[in-house]
Amino acid sequence: MSVERVAATKGALQKAREQLEFIERGKDVLRMKRDQLAGELNRLLGELGRRSKVEQLFREAYESVGYAYAVLGYDSFASAASAVDAIEVRALPTSMMGVVMPEVELTKKTSVYQVPSPTMMKAVAKLGEALEKAIEVAVVEAKVERLALELMSTNRKVNAIEQVVIPRYKAMIRYIEEKLSEQALQEFFETKRMRDIARVARERPQT
Repeated sequence: MSVERVAATKGALQKAREQLEFIERGKDVLRMKRDQLAGELNRLLGELGRRSKVEQLFREAYESVGYAYAVLGYDSFASAASAVDAIEVRALPTSMMGVVMPEVELTKKTSVYQVPSPTMMKAVAKLGEALEKAIEVAVVEAKVERLALELMSTNRKVNAIEQVVIPRYKAMIRYIEEKLSEQALQEFFETKRMRDIARVARERPQT
C-alpha cells in the first residue's frame, strides 16, 4: 500500500506503530529460528564426514562377500545367504523448529548365528555393519537437506521483513506523523487567525 493512501489520523498512527512492533517481534523470532537451524545444520554437516568411512566398509564387505563366494561356490553361498535375516527399521519422524526430521530406529540387526560357514559369517557381519552405518548417514543427509531448505526459506523471510516490510511501515509512520504535524500547525495558525480577527473586532470603535 502506498503511504499516500494511508489515512493520516492518530488512530492510524497508533495502529501502524503496533503493527510495526508486532512485525519486529516476529522478525526476532525468525532470526532466532534461523540461528538455531544454522547451528544444527553445521553440526550435521560435520557428521557427513562419516560417509567416506561407510564407503570403505562397503568395499571391505564386498571383498569379504567375493571371497566367500569364491570359497563356497554358488550353491553353498546361496544356501548360506538364505539363512541370513534381513535387517528391519522403523521410521520415527521428529520435529525441530517446525521442520519434520527423519529418524530411523534399527529394530532388527543382521544375525550371523544361523550362518553355517565362518567365511560367510565374516562377510555377513561386515555387510551388516556397512548397511547399519549407511542408514545412519542417509538419515543425516536427509536432515541436512530439509534443514538447508528451511534455512533458506527462513532467511528469505527475514530479509524480506528487514529490507521491505519494516522500511515500508517506518515510512508509513513518518508520513502520518508529518501529516499530523502539518495538520496541527495549520490548526494552530487557523486558531490564531480567528483569535486575531476576534480581537480586532473587539477593539474596533463602536459607531
